[in-house]
Amino acid sequence: MNNFWENTTVRIVIVMPRNMDEIETKIPVILLHESTAPAFFIFNPNDWGGKSKPIINLCSVNYGLLIYTSKMINDIFEKADVLCSSSFENLRVQWKKAKWELSQCNYFVDVPHLHLSIHSFLSSVKTFLDVIVQLLSAEGLVSGEVHGFHKKGNSVGGQILQILKKNTTKINKNKALSLLDLIIKHKAIWIDNAVNNRDLLIHPEGFSKIMFALVLSEINGDLNLEKILKPSFNGIAFDKYASDMLSSIEIFSNEFLKCLKNA
Repeated sequence: MNNFWENTTVRIVIVMPRNMDEIETKIPVILLHESTAPAFFIFNPNDWGGKSKPIINLCSVNYGLLIYTSKMINDIFEKADVLCSSSFENLRVQWKKAKWELSQCNYFVDVPHLHLSIHSFLSSVKTFLDVIVQLLSAEGLVSGEVHGFHKKGNSVGGQILQILKKNTTKINKNKALSLLDLIIKHKAIWIDNAVNNRDLLIHPEGFSKIMFALVLSEINGDLNLEKILKPSFNGIAFDKYASDMLSSIEIFSNEFLKCLKNA
């Protein structure tokens, strides 16, 4: 055996894809990040076929991103004191040199990865909705293609509601009406809130939603940091908001897929 290997030249040929089109025609092998793994218990591509399988794959990785980003937000919030300390000390030095009336201003600390994680979470919620509703056309419930969870006028997801009311295939009419009721229910619980809060970030009033705020006072002539206010939506600190949103998305996902499969 040793003589064989000593006298034989083994040629190993690795065929690399030349472009992304070649990659997309092959079976995907996904090396999961630990945060994404729970998503595949809900969106298991082995349970789906045809056009639905790649959509399910995309649902799982988008849901996994929400899990990852939620954890990132929790970690940032737990480190708020440390992340804000140098900014507060710089402000303290400036204030001692030339004091001003503290109540005239609000004091925000710019932490880029906090800003990024909030944007990412809310944007990923909308992306997730855009992806999951594509199953409506992939599973043959509606006529034509569904490309996203788009508004109609001021109605969040209004286009999908109209499609489910008017463009369903005859054989799937009852299933489509069940999904219509499900989406309307979850719009009221969390969907409208999440999408509207994402949209809020592009308006001036969204400024205070992406930074820590410092509550300051003067004690014995020195600047004192009383507390750090966390970014919040609807009066709920964003770490809890994201956690609650994840729970709602999990419930919606299970109900949506069950309706598609069994109704």
